[in-house]
Amino acid sequence: MALFLYLAFRNVNLSELGEILKTTNYLYVFLGMSIGVFGGSAIRAIRWGVLLEPVKKNISFRNLFATTIIGYMLNNLFPRSGEVVRPYILGKHENISRASAFATIIVERIIDTVMFLVMFGVALIYFKDRITNAIPQIESAVIILSAAIFLMLVWIIFMMVKPGLSLKIVKFFTRILPAKLHEKVDMIFTSLLSGFDVLRKPALFFRIAVYSVLLWAAYLVSTYIPFYSFNILVNDGTGLIHGLWDANLLLVLINVAMFIPSPAATGPYHYICKVTLVNMFAISEASALGYGNAPQQ
Repeated sequence: MALFLYLAFRNVNLSELGEILKTTNYLYVFLGMSIGVFGGSAIRAIRWGVLLEPVKKNISFRNLFATTIIGYMLNNLFPRSGEVVRPYILGKHENISRASAFATIIVERIIDTVMFLVMFGVALIYFKDRITNAIPQIESAVIILSAAIFLMLVWIIFMMVKPGLSLKIVKFFTRILPAKLHEKVDMIFTSLLSGFDVLRKPALFFRIAVYSVLLWAAYLVSTYIPFYSFNILVNDGTGLIHGLWDANLLLVLINVAMFIPSPAATGPYHYICKVTLVNMFAISEASALGYGNAPQQ
């Protein structure tokens, strides 16, 4: 975290940054933050309810939303801790299996990662030269990440198509464990398999896909609107659509920062945000960091 913060603030005129932060119109920042945090969390909570329908139908939106917000809060303190706590809290309030609820978190993360990779692919095609010129290392990183995600997806699809065989494979490898641990792991994996039931139902799968697109759209709008607070890419005559394309590129690249363990992505987020806005869109370093320090998602 400290290294990335150093890289983010290196060579930045702090007086200019302070002046930008003092004179900024924060109306657009808070509007974007509201859409990203509250709108995005509401969509994520509804989608989580769909993922949980094979486990329990008509789960309270209030519990889903509150648990999602708690998960975000914990993730900002301890990276990914919210993903463990969320199913535990919801399971307690809704009297459902914690393991099955945790399985839906895994499915949720897989869906989010697939969505990210699709949008990254779109951005890479549209802005390929800008991306590789600004961050030469990112192409190799994405290839490695894509390969890992591809292998994970192959395993998930195999679990969906052949749940019985996948359970036998897991039991084959867990048999070397002590008896109690072996039984515990097998039980957890069986519960995980039940969590993937939703992906075998076309109607639920379609709803999940729609909510996933809406979720990305909420984050995209929340990334774009604060441009107006910092006068970034909004007066160049290119129009709303082009501005959203630019925001999508920024959103994709700052999501790369989320893969680096750090509380609230502090450091990696600021550095990648600065590099993207400065090197790809010729924004001043102070303006780029001003944007990066504004709460959005």
